[in-house]
Amino acid sequence: MESVVSAAQLLGVDLDAKQQAQLQRYRELIELRSQQFNLTGHKTWDRIREELFIRSLRVLSPAGGNVPTPEWFAGKKAIDVGTGAGIPGLVMKIALPELHVTLLDSIGKRTNFLIEVANELELTGLQVINGRAEDLAQEFSHREQYDVVVARGVARLAELAELTIPFAKIGGTVILPKSQGVSGEVTEAGGAAEILGAAPALTLEIDKPGQSPPDDMVYWMKISSTPEEFPRKVGIPHQSPLIEVDDVDD
Repeated sequence: MESVVSAAQLLGVDLDAKQQAQLQRYRELIELRSQQFNLTGHKTWDRIREELFIRSLRVLSPAGGNVPTPEWFAGKKAIDVGTGAGIPGLVMKIALPELHVTLLDSIGKRTNFLIEVANELELTGLQVINGRAEDLAQEFSHREQYDVVVARGVARLAELAELTIPFAKIGGTVILPKSQGVSGEVTEAGGAAEILGAAPALTLEIDKPGQSPPDDMVYWMKISSTPEEFPRKVGIPHQSPLIEVDDVDD
């Protein structure tokens, strides 16, 4: 756990004994439940440490400016869309207990696991929801209600834009960690992001903490309300991303 503690310290986050114990128990539960169902592809401690815990901490890297991580995130409300095993949202919650976090996933076994973790770790200010982003973002209590929206998924940005930006309040930020070489996706998703109410993307290479390959962190700031017709019904953002619709219209 020392390397995780050191990684957090690079961001100005000091993990106390309770937080370290929570991460240790979280790790044990990941390893246990991964033997029972497809929770995550990272099943050894080395991989859990680097790819799940430390790489999740990269989301907390300040996007420029001089505001330290704890102060920037303090008191904010965040949602992790398609959280899976709780990555990165649950790690963010443990590292920053005052952050209010909603974890959203469409697979019941995963959300049941997250509820188990939340109960065992006695986490407060944490909500776990089993559902789809297309549906939840149309609900008044979640639509444009979040300061921070994160998603560590494999979908292209044109699809992720429609699944994430509607959750962000005006002035909020969508943070999407992607593998390097994302410039083409950013360009492709530019029109969708604008339609959905975001400013042009800021992309920063984040290579610390950890030993994993660098991430291209994509940031969208919400500057205007998302039109009420978005997100579209379940499955449509994947089947027909906005960029594809635009191409047809052109």
